[in-house]
Amino acid sequence: MPWVWMGKGYGKGYGGGGGGGKGKGKGKGRLSGAPDQKVWIGNLPEDLKWKDLQTTIDESGIKSAWVEVFGGKNAGTGAVVFKTAEDALEAVAKLNGTVIGGQAVVFDTWVPKPKEEGDEDARQETSQEDAPPPVPVA
Repeated sequence: MPWVWMGKGYGKGYGGGGGGGKGKGKGKGRLSGAPDQKVWIGNLPEDLKWKDLQTTIDESGIKSAWVEVFGGKNAGTGAVVFKTAEDALEAVAKLNGTVIGGQAVVFDTWVPKPKEEGDEDARQETSQEDAPPPVPVA
């Protein structure tokens, strides 16, 4: 009879599904924190790494809690989370216009996008209006 591994006997995390990992989507969000603790950053060089941005912020005397540089369709932008709202406001005042990689960078307060009720219905109506008329099949 051929040997078949049953995935048992090795403790948690070895085939039994008993691992202690959080899994995708179950942990804290990377940009978690109150909106007044976050700062949006624009006009970043597209090849800038998060560590370089963090170094620039830390050298200004303001300690960041989380730094992220976005890629893809949001390339050239980033976000920083600070420990307090006061630190975030100080960063905007102190670092807006700072030159990083030869570009003047924009530091601005984080403004969460408002969620409007009925927004999905409006999108469906718009997409139906913009759609070409149906073509009859002969």
